[in-house]
Amino acid sequence: MRPDSQIKMISLAIALAMGLALTVALICISCIKKAPTPTPTITDSQGSADFPVQAETQPTETQVPQGNGLLFSSNGDGTCVLSGIGSCTDACVVIPTYAPSGELVTAVAPMALYGCESMTALQIPASVTSIGSLAFADCKSLSYISVAAENLAYRDVEGVLYSADLSVLLLYPPMRAGTSLTLLSATTKISDMAFYRCINLSRIVYTGTAEQWESISIGSKNYSLTAAAKAFEG
Repeated sequence: MRPDSQIKMISLAIALAMGLALTVALICISCIKKAPTPTPTITDSQGSADFPVQAETQPTETQVPQGNGLLFSSNGDGTCVLSGIGSCTDACVVIPTYAPSGELVTAVAPMALYGCESMTALQIPASVTSIGSLAFADCKSLSYISVAAENLAYRDVEGVLYSADLSVLLLYPPMRAGTSLTLLSATTKISDMAFYRCINLSRIVYTGTAEQWESISIGSKNYSLTAAAKAFEG
């Protein structure tokens, strides 16, 4: 065979080989593009496939107020009474709706928080329907009392504690801001020590008449009230 013929045959073979390699490469690329992406299969604890995956949910817990060291006495019927300050040293004392035992707090015992020096504010829940005498008396740092709006037995007016119908003023916080109090003619009774050591109070504005004022039942040790100047609007 002539040399030039051999060269032609070798060139043709190389061209055929390259063409075949290119064809195979194109076929491989096409297969890769068409191949679906495998989806991971999740199995349950029994080994079955395609077990539906659900978002993990946390159990809902009912938060029961703990009373921050306050003392409670059970009534034996699912309710209890706030009986003392206990180890509570909070500046803002929050009487819980439920005691640590889970019992509903419906009352405050007489003298329960008497003389508590650390308390500057007090919150009373709707569940409390009975407050004993002198329950919050002589708390010399107390400046504000608030009562839940849903409470049917008591209410607060500008931080002062009254019965719901305003007929009884139970406590004027000794450190209440301001020097005067407007007292409605609807109030006919002032509890014992309701105005004890109220050093800022200097003036009472009474919406009734002087005669009505004289008919108000004023409990003992209300020196700050009797010493304050009086103005009558009736």
